[in-house]
Amino acid sequence: MTTEEIGRNADSELRLPEPPPELGKGRFSVATVLKFFGPGAVIASLTIGSGESILASREGAVFGYTVLWAVVVGTIAKGALVYASNRHITLTGEHPMTRFAKVLPGPRGWFPVLLALICLASFPGWASGVAVALGDFLESQGAGDATAYAVGILIFGAVLSWVGGYSLLERVQIAIAGLMVVLVLVAVFVAQPDWLGVLRGLIPGSFDYAPFVADKYPDITATSVWVELVVFMGGLGGGMYDYIGYTGMLREKRWGMLGHDEVDAIGRRLAAMDAGERIPLSTDAQDVAKARAWSRAPLFDMLAAFLALAVIAAAFMINGAAILGEKHQVPEGNDVLTYQSQFLASVAQVFEYFYIVAIVMVLFGTVYAVWEAYSWTTYESLAAVSEKVRSRGQRGIRPFVYAWTGIGALLMIATGASFLALITPASIVGGVFACGIYGAGLLYVDKVNMPAEYRMSPLTRTLVAVGSVFLTVCGVVAMLSYAGVVS
Repeated sequence: MTTEEIGRNADSELRLPEPPPELGKGRFSVATVLKFFGPGAVIASLTIGSGESILASREGAVFGYTVLWAVVVGTIAKGALVYASNRHITLTGEHPMTRFAKVLPGPRGWFPVLLALICLASFPGWASGVAVALGDFLESQGAGDATAYAVGILIFGAVLSWVGGYSLLERVQIAIAGLMVVLVLVAVFVAQPDWLGVLRGLIPGSFDYAPFVADKYPDITATSVWVELVVFMGGLGGGMYDYIGYTGMLREKRWGMLGHDEVDAIGRRLAAMDAGERIPLSTDAQDVAKARAWSRAPLFDMLAAFLALAVIAAAFMINGAAILGEKHQVPEGNDVLTYQSQFLASVAQVFEYFYIVAIVMVLFGTVYAVWEAYSWTTYESLAAVSEKVRSRGQRGIRPFVYAWTGIGALLMIATGASFLALITPASIVGGVFACGIYGAGLLYVDKVNMPAEYRMSPLTRTLVAVGSVFLTVCGVVAMLSYAGVVS
């Protein structure tokens, strides 16, 4: 179908390109899943240094095994909404934010603008927080001043991202991070945790700080347990500041309708639709089968990313309980990365020195990756409501995103605040609450605009609905607790 034909025939049905043979098969191998593991790897690399190595270890230390269920529930809730988001762009060629701008009740574009504001407010907190955590760790090793390191890491990461000079270092980082994860998993068994306690922790129930925390870390017990836990869930697997860009990155994979020769013309046609119109996807049996096949690409990508993140987070949390909790040590203040070296030392003493290299590489990889991810998130959010942003493209708005994130992060570093203080508001609002309301938007669009044959399966719809309610409620409770409205 040519551009002219699409423009002339407003009633023509849209058909997806032929999917790769691997996606149409009834049986799938690990190799097939890994073949479509791409953008999810970016999200995994963004969060492993902070959400898993710092926050999961901390939760294990302060709560023991009682909140392991949060790893399971959090990854399922976030994984379901990520899959639903990526599935939508794969089947339609249109980012959900663009659809939100048109179809949600209320003033045109209010929802993407709200999410954009939340994300923009979150960028400096996370960028500065990770840089400060790494700077504090380097100072703890006797290498110099923490603030100077934090500033240098932030600027160096931004420059490397801008010029694209991290490819070789990135491959080394992946290898080192992979080895660190393997060692942490081995450490779980070396530490000989209370396996019955681990199993009990997978069942949601009451939880409170371990008794030693009140005596040794009174500042932690002054914080609501819900704020503490929700900050962790915000860091677990990333937040909307990552996921909006994650979905946008699929344009480079050209999956489904994104690989259509006339994807731009199709986008203009969808933009001209009335709010309540169905997206004109062909409902012929063959075309519906293509859609089912293509939907497996984002599914495989999500499954590989979030299964890995769940296992890694659980391992760090168990080690936090079994090793740090037993020694009454909590990743806190300037020591959010210091104590975790014991996880690797429990396997062999020499790996304690390897930890220094590994955590520096992992955290620097996070600082490097945020710039491109945040640029995509900003573009997809604002392009949904602004023709000027769409005409500039993602590369065109990068200078503004880099400036906003960089200047904001430098100002936040200058306050001398700790890693936890810097990331807490962003983690609660952008990492949890925004995810919940985004999932609700996906459900609305799926019902209103997608033909029945292309809608989410009952299982996916249920997971997105339950996950959205869970994340929204957790976010609201944590915000009210953080503001001191409720205890």
